[in-house]
Amino acid sequence: MKSKMIIWSMVVVFAISMLMVGCKTAATTTTAGAETTAGAETTAAAEETTAGEKKVVKFMWAEYDGIKPEYIKELETAFEAANPDIDLQMISTSWNDYEARLDTFVAGGEAPDIAVIGTRWLLKYMDLGVVEPIEKWVSKPVLDDIIAATMEGKIGGELKALPVAAGPRIMFYRSDIIPEPPKTFEEMKEIAKKVSKPPEMYGVGMIGKSPYVELTEFVYYFYGADGDFFEVKEDGTLGKCTVNSEAGVKALTFMKSLVKEKLTQPTVLADTRDEVQQIFVAGKLAFHLSGGFVDSLCIAAKVPFKYNSALMPYFEGAKDPRTVVITDSIMMFNTSKVKAEAGKVLDFFYQPEWRIPFDKQTGFPPVTNSSAKDEYFQKPLYKVMVEAMGKSKGWPLMVEWPRANDIIWEAIGKVFLNDADPKAALDEAAGKIDTERGIK
Repeated sequence: MKSKMIIWSMVVVFAISMLMVGCKTAATTTTAGAETTAGAETTAAAEETTAGEKKVVKFMWAEYDGIKPEYIKELETAFEAANPDIDLQMISTSWNDYEARLDTFVAGGEAPDIAVIGTRWLLKYMDLGVVEPIEKWVSKPVLDDIIAATMEGKIGGELKALPVAAGPRIMFYRSDIIPEPPKTFEEMKEIAKKVSKPPEMYGVGMIGKSPYVELTEFVYYFYGADGDFFEVKEDGTLGKCTVNSEAGVKALTFMKSLVKEKLTQPTVLADTRDEVQQIFVAGKLAFHLSGGFVDSLCIAAKVPFKYNSALMPYFEGAKDPRTVVITDSIMMFNTSKVKAEAGKVLDFFYQPEWRIPFDKQTGFPPVTNSSAKDEYFQKPLYKVMVEAMGKSKGWPLMVEWPRANDIIWEAIGKVFLNDADPKAALDEAAGKIDTERGIK
């Protein structure tokens, strides 16, 4: 409880300082021929519910890889044409800045009406008492259409948020130079040694720029070695951090070996996910561990080479290897004064006309039964992702996870910079996480 208070006290202080200096970071969208801007200072009090005679619904939207810019504009325009009494304002934000920006809005009393969130964020917003159970405001046909297995936002028997995206991470590989995909990371490394011919071809892509939004690179190897970030107590709560376990050390040591043996791109420490994806799209990576959206990027770029997808590899000897599944949801804030209108926005967005293009462009498997029937989602890639879903697990569901994420990123950075060996770096990280959580 003490750590939660510290975290949110810092958020409040940050929010106040942002407002005092007049920070107006904004995302601009065009609606019905008029330009509207949504930023840190979103609207005056008089504009909270109306814009002229219209009700205003603020929808904070995450900028997913693969989504075309015109998609949001078309969604906004089509919704307003069907609902002329509602002014829909999309607050489009990069994932790298998303959580901090949303937290600032919430702490400053300027929360949007609805927002895309990483599903695990629900816990902190529930702790703050700002979550509005969403099933009260969404139509029954829409709720019935959602695939039950994707409803990670159902907590305590109550649906707190709607699933917007659910995608297990998989492996993409150059099928024109690699006939059969490797099943283990050891096999992947050996193949990488054979096909790596810098600067024309690198073996394995790797994100190394810290801090990044998530620990995706590390978790691929960590979960593939039977790793878990925390002990799970008998009552289901999370105990001491175990990132420094044998699995953690093995994962980070393996990652370091790929870099040291020059089997990755040489710019690991400078590359975010976007840069690594573009290296694969440019045809210079043999292996790329990522999400289904990579396929959408390759299709959009009309790549001239052949590639394919396969299940995430694992380490030899692993007893229960997993891949990570990333789930995002849409939540409604109980501070909204236009809940019914926000519900209409969700009903509109979850129609096949809008869900199918969203899933196609992002590369995520559908979260609705109606979209899943579309011919596009019968292709091999989606069969791989469906199989991967059964062998996956998510991030730890805990309020303190974002901070733990950053601490582990710091440890990985030290190892890549040769400032610490994997065991020492992860021991320090685990101890720091336990200390901040008040666990001895």
